[in-house]
Amino acid sequence: MKSINVLITCSNIHVKNMIDCLKNNYEGTQVNVYCVNSVEWDLPKEGECDGAFVVPKVSDESYFPTLLELCKKLNVDVVFPVTSIDLDAMADHKEEFEKHGIHISVTSPESMKIANDKITLHKMFGEYMPKQIVAKDVSELMRFSDSINSSICCKVANMCGGRGFAVVDNEKCVDVNLFHRFGKKHYISFGQLCQIVDKQDHEVIVQEYKNGLDYSVSVLADHGEVTHICGYVGYVLEFGSMMYAEIKPNEQAYDIARTICKKLKIDGNVCFDFILEEDGKVTLLEINPRVNASLNFVSNAGCNMFYLRCKQLLGYEYENDQKEINVGFKMKKYFETRYFI
Repeated sequence: MKSINVLITCSNIHVKNMIDCLKNNYEGTQVNVYCVNSVEWDLPKEGECDGAFVVPKVSDESYFPTLLELCKKLNVDVVFPVTSIDLDAMADHKEEFEKHGIHISVTSPESMKIANDKITLHKMFGEYMPKQIVAKDVSELMRFSDSINSSICCKVANMCGGRGFAVVDNEKCVDVNLFHRFGKKHYISFGQLCQIVDKQDHEVIVQEYKNGLDYSVSVLADHGEVTHICGYVGYVLEFGSMMYAEIKPNEQAYDIARTICKKLKIDGNVCFDFILEEDGKVTLLEINPRVNASLNFVSNAGCNMFYLRCKQLLGYEYENDQKEINVGFKMKKYFETRYFI
């Protein structure tokens, strides 16, 4: 198989693991990886990738022309958006890049508008998800809270990576032992939630809070048909990603993932986030229709969905590759300090 040139947009703290996935692939294929970001210090250090470039912000009108010219210059085969921020825009520019032989790894704009929107997703697949409302005012919030027998939580509709999420608990929100504690959720009081809703500077989703462990299912799909799937439970989370986790299949979660992929005709990488209860039942929280931060963990367990997606986009046979996954395989992340001038 010939060498592949890959560009990763919105390079972040997880990008080194993504680069490792591509470069240490199971076939030994040479993969040249380039990274871009609008913030220089978010780029990987020299030697970790084959080139790092500062580009305009995604919201800047010069972003896509700059990105296209860079891709043409580097002979890029595949572009991977790795954050939710640029997914919708990337989907809309997909055909423009494909005219130059550059494949953007996103699903169709039609399925993206549902999968990447927490509110629309709930309208279509609420049967798998906790009860929720988009609180328009405090009175609506209070009525919803009174109708829920359990705790509630809130999340901002257009934020990602764990940002904008908090559990409503009047006691834990004043427990100083929990302030910024590693691996612990953020708590606010009901009064603070009322203030947030009353402020109305963001769409605030208020949701029934489900107790349990975080559980994710990474999927590679081909226009709705799932070709590869792997589930794992997270025992500790930080920065919106799993820090300590274990490969553990869950057929209910797998069935939900397959059903949604088929109904939305999702193409490519997607991650489904669930809550796993003690009895093994799962509740869907959200979908991230992109490569996710834990794919290097899945790759080390035997299924490199990052590299498989490259093969899929470039027309290589891949369906029967990497089918055996090491169940019970565990992962623990450690922080690494970077020194630079």
